[in-house]
Amino acid sequence: MITVLARISKRLCCCWLTVVMIAASFGGLSAPARAAGENQLSNPGFEAGDAAWEKWGSPAITTAVKHSGSKALQVNRNSGGASESAAVQEGKTYRVGMWVKFAAAVAGGHDVDLDYFGTQQGKVKLHFTGSTSWEYHQLLYTAPPGVQHIRISFWNSTSAVYYLDDVVIRENIDIERPTPPGAWQTSHNPDALKLAWAESTDDMGVEAYQLAYKKSGSTDWSTVTLPHQTSVTLQTYTLQNLEPYSVYAIMLTALDAAGNKSDPVIGLEATPGPNLVVNGGLESGGIEPWMNEGTVTVQTTTYGPYSGQYALQLPDQAVAQIQGIATDGGTSYLVSYGSRWGLAPAGNQELALTFEDGVAESRQVLQLPLSTDWTRSEQMLVSDSEITSIGLAASNLSGTDLLLDEVFIGRLPALPAELAPAAPAGLAVNAVDGVSAQLQWEAAVSLFGIKEYRVAYQKEGSGPWEQVTVPYAPGVSMYSYKLEGLSPESNYNLTVKAISAADSLSPASEIQLTTIDMHPVNPNASVEASDLLDRLYTSVGHTVYTGQHNYYEEPLVWYDKAAELTGYYPAIWGSDFAYYTGGDFAGLRQTMIDTAIDASGQGAMITLTYHQPRPMDAPTAGWESVTGNVTEAEMTEIVTPGTVLYNQWAAQIDEVAGYLAQLEAEDIPVLWRPYHEMNAEFFWWGARPELFRQLWYNMYDRLTNQHGLDNLIWVWSPNAESSWAYDSTPYYPGHTSVDVLAMDIYNNDYRDTYYNKLVKLSGGRPIAVGENGELPDLDMFAAKQQRYVYFMTWSQYLTDKNSISSIQGVYSHPRAGNNGETGNGPFVPPPAERYSIDDFEQYGGSNSSLRSKWQRNTSGNAASVTLDVYEKNSGSYGLKLDYTIGNPGYAGLYRSLGKEWPGMEAIEFWLKPDGSNRQLAVQFHETNGEVWEAGLRLQGTAPVLVRLPFTSFQRPGWSTGGNGLIDLGSIREFAFYVAQGNGAVGSGTLYIDDVSAVKLPVPDEE
Repeated sequence: MITVLARISKRLCCCWLTVVMIAASFGGLSAPARAAGENQLSNPGFEAGDAAWEKWGSPAITTAVKHSGSKALQVNRNSGGASESAAVQEGKTYRVGMWVKFAAAVAGGHDVDLDYFGTQQGKVKLHFTGSTSWEYHQLLYTAPPGVQHIRISFWNSTSAVYYLDDVVIRENIDIERPTPPGAWQTSHNPDALKLAWAESTDDMGVEAYQLAYKKSGSTDWSTVTLPHQTSVTLQTYTLQNLEPYSVYAIMLTALDAAGNKSDPVIGLEATPGPNLVVNGGLESGGIEPWMNEGTVTVQTTTYGPYSGQYALQLPDQAVAQIQGIATDGGTSYLVSYGSRWGLAPAGNQELALTFEDGVAESRQVLQLPLSTDWTRSEQMLVSDSEITSIGLAASNLSGTDLLLDEVFIGRLPALPAELAPAAPAGLAVNAVDGVSAQLQWEAAVSLFGIKEYRVAYQKEGSGPWEQVTVPYAPGVSMYSYKLEGLSPESNYNLTVKAISAADSLSPASEIQLTTIDMHPVNPNASVEASDLLDRLYTSVGHTVYTGQHNYYEEPLVWYDKAAELTGYYPAIWGSDFAYYTGGDFAGLRQTMIDTAIDASGQGAMITLTYHQPRPMDAPTAGWESVTGNVTEAEMTEIVTPGTVLYNQWAAQIDEVAGYLAQLEAEDIPVLWRPYHEMNAEFFWWGARPELFRQLWYNMYDRLTNQHGLDNLIWVWSPNAESSWAYDSTPYYPGHTSVDVLAMDIYNNDYRDTYYNKLVKLSGGRPIAVGENGELPDLDMFAAKQQRYVYFMTWSQYLTDKNSISSIQGVYSHPRAGNNGETGNGPFVPPPAERYSIDDFEQYGGSNSSLRSKWQRNTSGNAASVTLDVYEKNSGSYGLKLDYTIGNPGYAGLYRSLGKEWPGMEAIEFWLKPDGSNRQLAVQFHETNGEVWEAGLRLQGTAPVLVRLPFTSFQRPGWSTGGNGLIDLGSIREFAFYVAQGNGAVGSGTLYIDDVSAVKLPVPDEE
């Protein structure tokens, strides 16, 4: 556990402040850092409603009209506007753009402002035409010196409603993909394919096209990169040196200068077999195999042929024919030819393919373009099954000459009707346990090659499918994949599909499997330990067990407090072997074990933590030992058997083992949680992944194999990742020595990323919240983080971080698993005249303790707090706040709360101002995220008692969520902010004391 002295809290929210009583605008707080090129706006498409947008008037979210997604912002005429800001860096260029659509055309259009501000400020404009169709406009803005923020800002001053969607403020780095090329058109030859396609478009320009092709049956792609041509209507390229009568798979993608690639355009093309028309190019000089069928002579000409030296000339009224080309019935043919007219034709003309079956003749009329320039035409035809030969006939009744050249008839191979890969064959389950299954299948076949496999699985009767992807492995004919994340003793439906390199999906191979029960990692685990683990597994998805930690010096205080407040006993009783805190160390530990035995006897599950002192320190070492440093060499010695430090470490473990053995003797299983928060530098065992894993293995081996402790369920519990806690994955010892994976979460920071990391690492094992300050939202758990099976609130944080109503709400939640009712019902607090927020007496004169509670908002200017013994209202201490106002123009500090103020009517505090004429804002956050604030001008230097009625508090424009009403039943944060207001930049000092929520005095009492 990280104490109040050691834990650092980092505030990640961003906000704007508006002082209510005296209007003064606070500057925008920095948004969370985003990757280069990423949109700097947190809610650009309004999919999260109007979150993060400051609104004026009455703009509203609409689902009726939108550019993309499910929502847009509707701005009614002459009645509304909004803005959102983003931090920028000097010298960088940003792309600012948006989509706008008007309900009715607006003459002259409409401007949207781009404000820039810092020590320099001003605006530029984006102009829209006022169209009733969605239109996108953008500008590039380079931040000059003195500009730290830019802001999209608009007010509808037009006569029409308009809609806004998909707003962009991002660094001008090319991250957008080009559009796919247009579908190609093909000219076929036996050894070549000429492709022509419409160009792609891109926000920063298309640079090239990548054309990949391979013959059917081949595993290797040939790729050519073609520069984008800006001066042509169609992009063209001819694939040459191909094999006649073959099928080719082709993929065409566009590339931009940054290497972004479009979605592919895919298709199959066939090269024809050899020309069945002898002398198709007329290069013999004669007309054979053409025959004159009319009275006008058909002949060759050397005047302007399509290619070579000769072409076939059919004067007006001429008829020519080729007969007797042997064919196979039901075969596809490519017929192609070049043609042109001497003059624009005025009469009838016909080019026809004739089919003969020995008895009758049928005709297929072919296209003859009406052009005096050579034009290449081609057509795919299929002969009937009875056809034995084909011919070609041309008649010219147009009044001008018809010229033909390069006449071609060739067989075409059949193209597969389906572009998708074949289904993976041989799908089987080779092995299965409680949370995983070993799958096997044969590699699928596709003309376009296989990119990956999609494994989808569904717990029978449980609704949605989940899926994972398995990448293609070159040369692998049989795939083996371990699917994790399953539930014990459950039936699953499972499918595997292949995905081609062109993103087409195969039919599914299907199978069913049944998982077995799950055992602890200790193969000799006791029946009670196995039952405890099974209880956790069976609770996944529907029950979250309540847990409460207790200091070993007072092992029932907070467990009983939770029961007293809620009327329910927590399901889990927790404590800590900890470190020396004075008194009879062994006696205190024994009392803790005796309490654990009693709690277990009353039905509670038991969890124990161990804040182990450094092995080189005395047995009476305290917190300074637990948080002390060890060198790399010392840590290596600690984990190396036979060394002095290892032996000292082992002696500590052996002592703890004796206490754990007492619980085993009572048939009590333990959720054993050693070496927590190892992915940070809080404790001596932290921040060294490889050595930590060895330390964990050593403890597991010593307690399990040497001491024979079979009652332990091993719980691994890192800290939630943050700026002071590293990625936890390298610290995971693995499935062979971990039964349950937990994460320590403070500051109400229940992120999906933490949950998803545990789910991924767990492979289906139970996951939990190992420690928490603020209680979790069980509605959110049910909706988004369903696999958590328990939480454990750390001692006094139960009431320090949570209001009584929120504690009662969690314990009475339908999803909460408790250890029965007390019979007394929930605690009803007596009415109070005031609730203290802080009187600054609880810190014992320690400034470090004060700063662990009152923390600076790091997005603002400098602010520092100390305890002051001179300037105060009562008691021994008051708060001294030293601050600086510069850029961005405000400074603030806040503290987390878990309080409620029933019946209160105002915030009251003693204040000695600094006469700066700046603005002081008082702000509090409800648990649901709703924010309220009020303020005053800092005039004079005489101490005053400030009383701000709740009726004067308003919601800032950036605050979202909630119900629009002040709810005093659950408060999670309180803050003071100083803004420049009517004062100057510079520094100042305020003194504050006795901050409370109070009732207002009856008027005649004043």
